[in-house]
Amino acid sequence: MKKAVVFLFVLVTLFCCGCNLINNTDTYFAENIDMTPRQIALSSEMDTVSVVEQVKSAVVGIQSNITGGYAIGSGVAIADNGYILTNQHVIDGAKSVIVYFANQTKSSAQIIWQDSSQDLAVIKSETALPYLVCSEEKVKVGQDVLAIGTPLTLDFKHTVTKGIISALNRTLQVENENGTISYMQNLIQHDASINPGNSGGPIINLKGEVVGINTLKASEAEGIGFAIPISVGKTAIEKLSVSNNWKPSYMGIFALDNEVAKFKGEKVSTNQGVFVASVDEESLCKDCFIKGDIILEINGEKINSVLDLRLALYKYKNGDSVIVKVLRNDEIIETRCNMSQR
Repeated sequence: MKKAVVFLFVLVTLFCCGCNLINNTDTYFAENIDMTPRQIALSSEMDTVSVVEQVKSAVVGIQSNITGGYAIGSGVAIADNGYILTNQHVIDGAKSVIVYFANQTKSSAQIIWQDSSQDLAVIKSETALPYLVCSEEKVKVGQDVLAIGTPLTLDFKHTVTKGIISALNRTLQVENENGTISYMQNLIQHDASINPGNSGGPIINLKGEVVGINTLKASEAEGIGFAIPISVGKTAIEKLSVSNNWKPSYMGIFALDNEVAKFKGEKVSTNQGVFVASVDEESLCKDCFIKGDIILEINGEKINSVLDLRLALYKYKNGDSVIVKVLRNDEIIETRCNMSQR
């Protein structure tokens, strides 16, 4: 069982939205849907029916074939040439992957990249498909969103639910299967109905833009789902579409948003920056940080959340040298850190 702290305070049981089920996937009727590879971009907000008609061709059901069965999940294309974003737990351990399109055809897909710490993965379909725009606007609480995915079984591919953004910057404390604790930070909370199988599917605004990727839901409550902000996945796919060998830069630290650190009993003297909770002794930057440091800036770019830190690191490559401004014992210092890759 996974336990989580929702925004640091409320304990709930969490379910990843992927599941392993056996069902007959060949008893469906074909739909006349335009699957011509293209960017789908709406000029303005539209009604729900119109948005769904426009965007559903970019959403896929995913079958990950694993030892002893297969896992069901969802995904969304956000770049040309068949690049699809999903959750890492959907494709974890997959020996092969099949994607199911809105016109009831299917294609094999290759796993290109995965990061368990973010629960994100990129797969590449052998068949190109339409793709959606990622929202550049700041998500707002109360904003209408649609969730499209594959709840429970492949028989329910392209199920649509509607809700609103309930809260931003939620943090979940997750107990992993091996007993360790990890944190998912800066999540979007929404109340569009999601179920096992919705993992990796998008939440979409009424302009047809992807704002997040569904990852978890609260099993002991109704209407409490969580999505990863699209900015992380968008940047990863942009890098991977240039080179499938891309890996994000690594500083060798585990950081927490300041509010999370305070909840854990750490002494944090500022609301700015992010808290360094631990340092990897194998990292090239092991001498640059100590536990308790507050990272304020990287090469002059302000860092106020773990999401800011992650997106900043995506800008650099292996061997790049950056100047990091750190608050240590109430004193601001600058340290030079050389980027590496795991």
